[in-house]
Amino acid sequence: MRIRSLMVASLLAGIGLWAGAAQGQAGGVRASVPFPFSVNDKTFAPGKYTMVAGSNQVRLISATEGKTVAIALANDVSGHLAGANGRVVFRCYNNRCFLAEVWSPTETNGRQVLTSRAEAESSKERRGTYFAILGMKP
Repeated sequence: MRIRSLMVASLLAGIGLWAGAAQGQAGGVRASVPFPFSVNDKTFAPGKYTMVAGSNQVRLISATEGKTVAIALANDVSGHLAGANGRVVFRCYNNRCFLAEVWSPTETNGRQVLTSRAEAESSKERRGTYFAILGMKP
């Protein structure tokens, strides 16, 4: 009986994880980023990316590779509208940009990416400017 209970609990946990992943996929924003940018101290080339907003993270998926290339911790943020296709916000210092916020059209709140070590160093040198990119239609 105990083994059966553990099997049922494991199955339900697996279904919960699968459903959470499916929900996170629905909260994505596709964007064509025209400049290099950083996430978690890793720099990415200009290109097409999908940013998927989860409950406490943002996943960066490369369109050319079709796989997750970065995962960043994020907090909920409110006060803006995502628009019909969502939007992605970057903080830029001199010639270096960092992923700052992801606003999915299917979510009420956006996700604010936690500041990386490299961004903290860049912010000491100069005040950042914000740059937003509107999402593309799927």
